Amino acid sequence: MRKRRHLRPSVSGVVLVVVGALTLAFPQPAAASQDPLAEAQARITAAQNAADEAATKFDTAQTRLGELERDANRTRKTIAALRDERRRLTWIVRERAVLLYKSSPTPFAELLDINNGDVLEAARRAELFDHANAESNLAIKRLGATTEDLHRSEATLEKAVGQQRKTIADLERQQTALQDALASATRAQAELRAQLERERRAAEYAALLRQAQAATRARAAQQAQAAQPPQPPAPDAAPPASDSGGDPGQIIGSGDWVCPVQGAVSFTDSWGAPRSGGRTHKGTDMFAAQGTPVVAVVAGSVFFQGDPLGGLAAYVTGADGTTYYYAHLNDYVGGARNVAAGELIAHNGSSGNADGGSPHVHFEIRLGGPNGTKINPYPTVRAHC
Repeated sequence: MRKRRHLRPSVSGVVLVVVGALTLAFPQPAAASQDPLAEAQARITAAQNAADEAATKFDTAQTRLGELERDANRTRKTIAALRDERRRLTWIVRERAVLLYKSSPTPFAELLDINNGDVLEAARRAELFDHANAESNLAIKRLGATTEDLHRSEATLEKAVGQQRKTIADLERQQTALQDALASATRAQAELRAQLERERRAAEYAALLRQAQAATRARAAQQAQAAQPPQPPAPDAAPPASDSGGDPGQIIGSGDWVCPVQGAVSFTDSWGAPRSGGRTHKGTDMFAAQGTPVVAVVAGSVFFQGDPLGGLAAYVTGADGTTYYYAHLNDYVGGARNVAAGELIAHNGSSGNADGGSPHVHFEIRLGGPNGTKINPYPTVRAHC
């Protein structure tokens, strides 16, 4: 709404009409028992806490899935090793029997024949045969029992892995819903701030109009008194004070380091947690609604390079040589270039191995460049987001 800096005395009637219209369009809020901004912030805090709790559960579930898959792989390898050992022992028993048969000066069948006169020799060789294979037969039996137990353990682990995957899918849906709720609460607060700012500016404008109207009346009174003896002038009413504060805007960073995800976001510390395929987590997963802006955290340069695991990925390198890696992006904004801190480079998504899951940015800090030493980014992210 434009402010009128000069008003002619002849339009004082119009001023009154405008003031009345402003009063109807932007009524002054009545005294309320609670601050609406405080209520909006409380809703954001509640949504943020719920989203953070869901992010913690999701990371814990992913860690548990990695542990179950690791145990299942170990069990399968143990079963394969036991099967090889059982085959080896069975071969030994067979070879011993053949060797015993071939080394006998008397045909083995005859030695076992009770009608043969050398009964003692037959008994001795039979005892030797039994003794030679008893230990191997017992080992084979024990291996068979152990293998059966491991098969049952394998089935139990496979079932647990399936249940854990279902749990993760449920948590992903819950995480998406909570991120949408957090984004909605944040938008509602921004809209409320904008509304209150419009009301404040309308009140300032109305005050300026009242001040101009008072000045018009004062000039008219002076003109009327010009032909009369001087009289003490009536003091002008002091115009109501107005709030001169500007639009506070939205703080998107602290110092020279800017939060990589510009919107409602939740995350937890999952550094080093097990992941599928025997990996460990080397970053911070920052969950936000699909399409949330993603920006350069520092001034420097950016280039884009995707990979099967991280999907669409960006690399931002600052003046000190530290590289910041962003994965699972939805798209790229612009090409390789120099960037300022807070400059838009992409939007949040779920590309790579996050396809079909909750949209999030996998964020890493690498000291010394794109292939440098990875450090836990959680403390830095928590300090600035």
